[in-house]
Amino acid sequence: MKVKWSGIVGVALVVVAITAYKVHTKRATVSGAEGLPRVLLVADLSEADSADACAEIIHSVRAARERGVPVQELSPDSTSEMLHRYRVLTVPTVLILDGSGRVVLRFEGEDRQTVVAVRTQLAQLH
Repeated sequence: MKVKWSGIVGVALVVVAITAYKVHTKRATVSGAEGLPRVLLVADLSEADSADACAEIIHSVRAARERGVPVQELSPDSTSEMLHRYRVLTVPTVLILDGSGRVVLRFEGEDRQTVVAVRTQLAQLH
């Protein structure tokens, strides 16, 4: 009988440990980014005052930030690990990330279609 009880207790401890781990992991993911989508902008930020498409993208991202969307801006010559992590090769690049940092939407370049798509998607974020 001792063997059976020790086995049952052992299995119960493993179940409790796994459950606690999953609950903790889920809380960390949600609270870390507050469950909100985030926006990563990689652009030559000095172009914000120009009259080109890149400036339109920068202004759209900054308008989303003013509405409360978490935004991070990086210049293409930044030493941030995020440039490598998200494989940013084109400027401007706008990434919409979920709460865990996974890319939900990716926009590269500054053609008219991309500018409209960025503006449309960012307008839908709260």
